[in-house]
Amino acid sequence: MDVTVDGQRNFAFSREPETVLAAVSAVSDYLRGRGRAVLAVNLDGESVSAIDLTSQYGEKPTAEVGQLAITSEDIATLVQTALDELREALPELPEACHRLAEVFQSETPEDGYDPFHRLAEIWGHIKSRELAVANALNLSLEELRLEGAPLVQVHQELNEHLNEAIAALERQDCVSLGDLLEYELAPRAEQEMQIAALLQQRAHDAAG
Repeated sequence: MDVTVDGQRNFAFSREPETVLAAVSAVSDYLRGRGRAVLAVNLDGESVSAIDLTSQYGEKPTAEVGQLAITSEDIATLVQTALDELREALPELPEACHRLAEVFQSETPEDGYDPFHRLAEIWGHIKSRELAVANALNLSLEELRLEGAPLVQVHQELNEHLNEAIAALERQDCVSLGDLLEYELAPRAEQEMQIAALLQQRAHDAAG
């Protein structure tokens, strides 16, 4: 596997990693020692999000990958950019859930199909930005807590409800989809603002 970091090829590992996730983690540790953090990961020409890196590619053997390209950013810059993006996107998220719930409970639920897909994409981007901040600050999602629950659990529960919503959409069960948006996803959209505030506080503590 050819590893490129910030345009420089043939990154040398102190110990050859067996999986893609191990390789990215080793590069991340190297960068962190230089005040930088992983900004983007590319596998064989395909951009990979932080979420997909863990869920889909984490255990993929390095022998099955031709090229791993990693781009980094100064930690402080990466954190601030990601938090700015979150502040811009999050205020609209709960209201978007409520509006879509109304559409799916109306006489023209099909009008909500495309907006729902866009909502899911936006939410995926939000979680990716949160993970980027946590990783840059070397924070564990097991240790970070929201209302007593570890963030890793909060993320898992959100994914479960999003998957339920997608399944309801696929079977055109608009009543269930509307209920999920109103009673499960909208409250979790509110939680995203609390998560962003928690990360902002940790970033402030790290800077201080």
